[in-house]
Amino acid sequence: MLTSEQWQKIDDKYGNLMYKISHQISGDTATANFDDNLQDIRLAAMEAVMGFEKQNGGANGVFDDFWGSKGFDQYIKTCLWTKKNNKGKKITKKASILKGTVSTDNEEVLQLEEECGDPEAAIFVSEFSYFLTPIQKDIISMVVKDPTLIKPSGKINVKQVAEALNLTWFEANKQIKHLSRLLENEL
Repeated sequence: MLTSEQWQKIDDKYGNLMYKISHQISGDTATANFDDNLQDIRLAAMEAVMGFEKQNGGANGVFDDFWGSKGFDQYIKTCLWTKKNNKGKKITKKASILKGTVSTDNEEVLQLEEECGDPEAAIFVSEFSYFLTPIQKDIISMVVKDPTLIKPSGKINVKQVAEALNLTWFEANKQIKHLSRLLENEL
């Protein structure tokens, strides 16, 4: 375990390198933003200290014994760059999966969020709108905007929906049951 003084020594000597390496890990910001990269690189530095202490059955001694040695310097740099390369490989493997996904920075998604409150619900409604009646679209929008319409049991509060849409309880229940069948989910 490193003390704060020991960590400060590492940060003073290798901090700029850790920042540089963190900036070089690229890809989707959801999987590799700078802060996460820096955190991973800092953890790799801490693990490098523990690994160097355990090397050769503890022959390297403790932190104060090997600090400043050429062997430790090479070892920690190797660990940091290896961490960068391993993280980069994982990002590259996922690139084909993430390709074509919608970024939340996209103007269209932000506009959907303003209109509906939840972009995923708006996308769902737009993709399945040809299956839904106008009342069913209203029910979905209401539930997305006000999740308290869902009871603890997971069922939709038919009475509140009926009152909000100025429907009879019977008509609201009928529409909700139809939605249940379409979504294959008991509402």
